Amino acid sequence: MARIRIDLEQVLAAAVVIVDRGGLAELSLSSVALHLGVRPSALYTHVAGSDGLHYVVAVHATTRLTSSVRNAAVGVAGRDALLSMALAYREYAVAHPGQYAATLVPPTDDHSELVRANAELVALLAQVFATLGCEHAQAQAAAQALRTGLHGFVALEVTGAKGDDEQFAHLVDLLTHRLPA
Repeated sequence: MARIRIDLEQVLAAAVVIVDRGGLAELSLSSVALHLGVRPSALYTHVAGSDGLHYVVAVHATTRLTSSVRNAAVGVAGRDALLSMALAYREYAVAHPGQYAATLVPPTDDHSELVRANAELVALLAQVFATLGCEHAQAQAAAQALRTGLHGFVALEVTGAKGDDEQFAHLVDLLTHRLPA
């Protein structure tokens, strides 16, 4: 029987399929190995065990979320940019609930890529707040508050507590109400 050769991209692609189908709780070395048709031990060449597997998925998911949010801001500015970015955040979380859950994996000291990916998302939101007149510290705090509010809304939404578009727009408005028009 010929050995199947795999690479990190294949491992990551399989992991993403698994978390999008069954949630982050379904992600394991065994589930990825089964999906790829290899033994779990074959994955250790590419990831540092189960924690390493969760880490690469978290980095991937956070990077994709940030990219979606960034793309939503193209061609719009100010409050409209914040609303577009918030909608993109929500759409990503709803479309990819397993990957979204991975964005919330708390980074450890040796998770510099994940720390950077999370910081990039907050910095992106903070840039828009800065264009609206917020000083650096205020922009950072506002960006964190917006992300926290968005997370609360989508966390409820993906678990079945349906909110509607009007409620979502109202949340974003509440979180940005003290900004200049």
